[in-house]
Amino acid sequence: MVLRTPLRAILISFIALTFVSCSKSSSGSPPSEDTNHTVDNETPSPTPTPSPTPTPQPPVTEIPAIPSADLSRENIGSRERVYNLFDRWSLKSSVSGGRGSKWADVTTSCHGKIDLSYALTAQQWQITTKRGEYYRDVNKLIEQTGTKLLADHGNVLTGTEKTIFLRALKALSWQESNWQHYVRYKDWFFVFLSGGSYNVLDDWGISQVARSGFSADELLNAEFFNSGKYCGIGSTLYYGFTEYYNNYMEARSASCNQTGDPMHKILGAYNRYSSGYSACYNGLSRDSAYRNYQINAMNGIKGHYDAQPWLRLIGPE
Repeated sequence: MVLRTPLRAILISFIALTFVSCSKSSSGSPPSEDTNHTVDNETPSPTPTPSPTPTPQPPVTEIPAIPSADLSRENIGSRERVYNLFDRWSLKSSVSGGRGSKWADVTTSCHGKIDLSYALTAQQWQITTKRGEYYRDVNKLIEQTGTKLLADHGNVLTGTEKTIFLRALKALSWQESNWQHYVRYKDWFFVFLSGGSYNVLDDWGISQVARSGFSADELLNAEFFNSGKYCGIGSTLYYGFTEYYNNYMEARSASCNQTGDPMHKILGAYNRYSSGYSACYNGLSRDSAYRNYQINAMNGIKGHYDAQPWLRLIGPE
């Protein structure tokens, strides 16, 4: 549609005025005070909160590879194959550090299962601070293992009886092994053996778990050995302590030990643990040699219980 002239003129004027107004508002006049700021005067952004420092983690101990060298060429002692089950070594003192004479080579059978922080070389064992640290660690491990064992069995032992029992566990471990479990030589590992035991396949580790009776055909504690629990110092303690606990509960209720002396229950339990003969503190074999063995064993643990020889070796923290 064509607009009439007067209306068209009015419209043109309106458009012109609108254009002028828009031009002024977009011209280079100073901006308002609200927007008059420079980068230098900007309010600083909040300082980012630093990430918390990660909690230090203990170093990961790398499991050493099984050595490819021939151990028999290392001149570390003499070896005998025991019923084609394991190698029993008579280690030189320079290898064992004087911690025992008979050891089982467990390098292959226990690969990846060794508690490396407890497996010291002879050179490490000669360092006084290292030995003290070792004994302190074993002391704590025995306490923790014994406490867990009692809890796992319903905390039947309480008060003074519990205290006596936990101390007896330390004396038992000392009697059995002087708190020894491993020897490390380079990247070979050995577990402590009884050597002179009546049990022909030896008693193993820190709590001296029997692998057999008087005959190699009389296998004992098969699950413990088949599962490789002897590889760990903690698992060996727990297994041995469980056996002693069961022996103690038997001795605890036996009429022969109701003398009023709590040590008779401790000794009766150890008589069963070490000889298998009786849970009575005075239950002795008629065989003179075996009877002497029982008497010496019970006298030994009582002496260690009284003297607590580990205390002078633990030293201050």
